[in-house]
Amino acid sequence: MSYDRIHRPQARFRRVLLATSLLSTVLLPAAAAAQDAAVDETATEAPTDIVVTGSRLQRTDLTAPSPITTVSEDTIKLSGNVTLERTLNQFPQLGQGNTGSVNNGGGAGVLTANLRGLGSTRTLTLVNGRRFIPANSAADVDLASIPDTLVRRVDIITGGASAVYGSDAIAGAVNFMLRDDFHGFEATAQYGINELGDGASQKYDLTIGANLPDNRGNVALAFSYTKQEPFTQADRSWARIPVADNAAHTAFVYSGSGNIPGMRIPLSTSQLAGIQGVGAAGSPCTAVTSIRFEPGGAPVRYCSPEDSYNYASYNLLQRPLERFNVSAIGHYDITDNITAFAELYFVNARNNSILAPDSFAPVTPSPTNPLTTTLLVPYVNNPALPAVTAAFFAANPGIFDPDGDGIAAVNQAGLRTEDLGTRRSYYERTSFNATGGLRGNLMIGAHEWKWEAFGQFMRNREDTRALGTVNSARLSLALDAVAGPGGTAVCRAQVNGCVPVNIFGTGGISSAAAAFLTPERISNNIFERKVVGASISGTLFELPGGPVATAFGAEYRSDDYEGNPSPFDRAGDYGAASNRALSGSFNVKEVFGEIRVPILSDMAFADTLALEGAVRYSDYSSVGGVTAYKIGGEYAPVNWVRIRGAYNRAVRAPNVAELYNTVGQGFTGGTDPCDKSQNRSPERLAFCVSQGIAQADIAGFTQSALGLTQQSGGNPNLRPEKTDTYTIGGVISPPFIRGLNITVDYFKVNVQDAIVTPNVSQVLNDCFATLDANNISCQSVVRGPSGQINYVNTQTLNVGYLKVSGIDAQADYKLGLPDALGIGGEPASLSLQAVASWLFNKTQKTLTNTNPQDCAGYYGAGCSSGTGGFILPDFKLNLNATFASGPISWRWTGRMIGALDVFPGTAAFVSHVPAVWYVDTMLSADVKDELRVFMGVNNVGNRKPPILGTTFVGDANVDVSLFDVAGRRYFVGATLKF
Repeated sequence: MSYDRIHRPQARFRRVLLATSLLSTVLLPAAAAAQDAAVDETATEAPTDIVVTGSRLQRTDLTAPSPITTVSEDTIKLSGNVTLERTLNQFPQLGQGNTGSVNNGGGAGVLTANLRGLGSTRTLTLVNGRRFIPANSAADVDLASIPDTLVRRVDIITGGASAVYGSDAIAGAVNFMLRDDFHGFEATAQYGINELGDGASQKYDLTIGANLPDNRGNVALAFSYTKQEPFTQADRSWARIPVADNAAHTAFVYSGSGNIPGMRIPLSTSQLAGIQGVGAAGSPCTAVTSIRFEPGGAPVRYCSPEDSYNYASYNLLQRPLERFNVSAIGHYDITDNITAFAELYFVNARNNSILAPDSFAPVTPSPTNPLTTTLLVPYVNNPALPAVTAAFFAANPGIFDPDGDGIAAVNQAGLRTEDLGTRRSYYERTSFNATGGLRGNLMIGAHEWKWEAFGQFMRNREDTRALGTVNSARLSLALDAVAGPGGTAVCRAQVNGCVPVNIFGTGGISSAAAAFLTPERISNNIFERKVVGASISGTLFELPGGPVATAFGAEYRSDDYEGNPSPFDRAGDYGAASNRALSGSFNVKEVFGEIRVPILSDMAFADTLALEGAVRYSDYSSVGGVTAYKIGGEYAPVNWVRIRGAYNRAVRAPNVAELYNTVGQGFTGGTDPCDKSQNRSPERLAFCVSQGIAQADIAGFTQSALGLTQQSGGNPNLRPEKTDTYTIGGVISPPFIRGLNITVDYFKVNVQDAIVTPNVSQVLNDCFATLDANNISCQSVVRGPSGQINYVNTQTLNVGYLKVSGIDAQADYKLGLPDALGIGGEPASLSLQAVASWLFNKTQKTLTNTNPQDCAGYYGAGCSSGTGGFILPDFKLNLNATFASGPISWRWTGRMIGALDVFPGTAAFVSHVPAVWYVDTMLSADVKDELRVFMGVNNVGNRKPPILGTTFVGDANVDVSLFDVAGRRYFVGATLKF
């Protein structure tokens, strides 16, 4: 059953109690058993200076005021996943981002990290503490480009890190630490397949490394090849047919696309009442909203949804991927105090998306009005047009040809060019990163200081080859036909090999016409980044509480992006859907500093008391100067209890895409607020009429197409985002339960002047909350002559705010097991881990007149996207148990995605989704010292995703980025090393 916002705190509290009970159930009995079977772990190493993610300060422990979750090398390598984003997104701190399952709306297939659900642009992805190759105009890092075979661990810092690392770290940072001491030979092969026999994957890694003479350095070279096969919506029963709520929200009904083979023309109720020469609708028929054309061109009444088009069988649920990585990492001690280092990365990644045959509103491109929604069809003496179609236009001049010039003006038509085959987009990214520098140490007074200077050059080129999309300019030429020799139809304008075509009725497009209408669209874009930086860290002086550590430095970064669309796009041949050339750049000069002041140490009730601070000043060529800073502290009354907290003022400057993207259109889910299925007050009805819906039509007005068209673009007048992040928590490692560590941290993130592209639902909600024609959101809703929405304008802008708060908790426990449980006389151990995240709220105020909306744990009403989902649960939990003895390691993982509810006030057939559990297991065995074999099963229970319908989560009926769409899958592999 669903419940409203008033009951949410109690529900969250119950979930906290439930999770606490689970932790107690798992950990406390194990703790009791540990008293008799614990492994002696008293041996320690001498402390050494280390640097933790989220700080540049040297310290002798892994503690820091900002919370960090670490993902181990084995977790990544033995997960069965061949892309890093699948493993990372399973951790509760990350909301889902773009994944290999996002087909429609997935763009070039850049796989991203998304902390707190605040967006990939607010999550900084690092490799060895430095920025990595940008993959698109938003400067996102494609996780598929990171050499996972060299990953030693991944640190997820969730306290905001702009003061330490710079812009983009508003939600935090994900830092991939690579191995720099590998020596020997290691080769791994892995194969996986879904239970249904599809989606096969294979991965091959080879790493070779050696220490240099006299142990003065190390060099490692790694190769990796990955291939993943696709599968489609037709391969899963729950995605084969698009469904949506019926008018009463009491059941799911078929809900295909209103863009259909043969053409659909939406008309108002009054136009349909007076139309001439149109055949009757088929039976059954829920609602007549338009006319359509049968084979041969005869017009008949169109029934919604019965006559809509089922596109699902073509669309991918898993995109194919082929990737080749080469990485080289090395360092050499030039002297005892100076080390040269270098990192080289090369990546070639290919993937593609497949969509159903082209779906669009055919228009006649206009140089003076690229956003025209009108198709001009010469119907007098047009030999390519069926006689019955020409007669239909001639019989209805008041609708199509009021000026009597023999050219029919068709508005908002919906066409599906099934005769032309599917739309295929092939993407190839070739990326290169070269990092080099010097680091070393020097004595300043009585203290040793460490320094580093480095430079980076990164280049990413993305080439795109698109097939199957109709060139609107060529379509206009092909529709304008005259009689040629022997009375055959020829194009009036004999250019570019024009072939006449008829799009009214199916089967009217020949293979020659298809080739003419769908020329290849070849485009590319290039992103180049240059970074130079230097830093130094060490001890200023000693206090009674310990050394005062500091770090400071400077960086310079320049980002240059150039997007080169196809010549057809440059000419505007695709109308508003044409890709525009994009060229933009900016640079930033930064200085930064950090300090840690230990106030008390090794005293009664004050084992540690210290304060930390950091500041970074950045001067952007695009938005000017901004300052980020951090204040934090830690207090340990005893050495096994530590309390930590921090305040961060973070900033994020707009990226190239947000500043300079040109206007374009795309399709998304959404419902017209004027549709008769909506709650329509008399004031709303009157406003719908004022927007352009005829008074005679408003009572029975029905949206004629599935979803809506969104028009969006960049904004060069954007301001930087400013964010306040608060964290406070504690770490407990009780000495009376050896091996147990518990961390709990509260977080709160407030993003002001957030840079967003509002979705269609948010713009419509903002407009219809005010019913004010002067509201910019209402002016963004553009309707056609029939009253149907042509498009909704959703330009990127600085909006009110985004707010996120919650609690992260983690418990780790390792205990020795009785000898009887050992294998082959070897000692046995059990490692337990629980990681949970409660999201108290994710509140967004997107537009000026929109009330703040809390989307944590909700879908619908702007809390989910119609192109791919992106719902953010308010609770996620991971439980892990690993048994290890001698050569055997056996791990079980349980992953819970918390319950979801439809947003209060939103009508929906599915108003509540219970929590979803996934269970994975993996077994590895060292056959010999040189050979390890492993196998596993992911989604052991073959759990299917919950169906929410296309209106809320897009064309696959489910949120493909949040839930598992593959089902049960198996993997097996082996590692050879010496």
